[in-house]
Amino acid sequence: MNPLKKALVLALVLAPILASAAEAAGGTITYEAGGETVRAYLAKPDAPENRAAVVIVHHMWGLDSHTMTIADRFAGQGYLAVAPDLYRGKLGADYGLAQEMMDRLDQARAVAIVKGAIGYLRSLDGGKTRMPIALVGFDMGGRVALSAALQKADAQALVIFYGHVETSKEALMPIQMPVLGVFGTDDVVVRPDEAKKFEAALKEAGKQATIIIYRGMAHAFFDDSRPDFEPELGKDAWIRTRDFLAAALGTATPAPPAP
Repeated sequence: MNPLKKALVLALVLAPILASAAEAAGGTITYEAGGETVRAYLAKPDAPENRAAVVIVHHMWGLDSHTMTIADRFAGQGYLAVAPDLYRGKLGADYGLAQEMMDRLDQARAVAIVKGAIGYLRSLDGGKTRMPIALVGFDMGGRVALSAALQKADAQALVIFYGHVETSKEALMPIQMPVLGVFGTDDVVVRPDEAKKFEAALKEAGKQATIIIYRGMAHAFFDDSRPDFEPELGKDAWIRTRDFLAAALGTATPAPPAP
């Protein structure tokens, strides 16, 4: 896509996104998990009753504005959305720092934080309902979300955007929820062969899974703050995520059109 066309498409895609984010802008909350106080971003829908909820697990760069915007977009679709901070308030100012923070992240702690976010959501109504909850992870967060699902997180759906995955039937047997995986053929971080092996292993394990590998897409093509952002296929991935969650979580009221 030539630069001018890409800029025009980007403007068309982002305008309604920013509008919905402004309407559903959230705030900071805290909860206890694994013996520490965790900070998280919470976005609430306009609807008085929550149909379902989403735990968003951030990418290697931390709980940044991009991740919070995704939470706002989910809230605009009617979901209660929470994005926990795995880095204790730090952000990756450059690739080297982000890589270092990701490498130093304790996976057991990260999974405990994700499970704690689920517990926080369930506590909001005193545990009176069984609101369906999805895990949605990006990049590093995709791997953490998968790890939480494999460790019996109380969630009903899993979405992984270009995160490292397991590739054996045995490793994936504990999953008890539908899975959507979003990857790209030109990703040099999570290569398409890994995504294909993930798909095959899920099928062999008898799991309900949809794996999408976008042709020509590099790592983080959904991330509008990164050079590899691709607005048209990013929008398609959002629509597929929206439809997958509506089916997996059984949300009765149709979600509004994707931006």
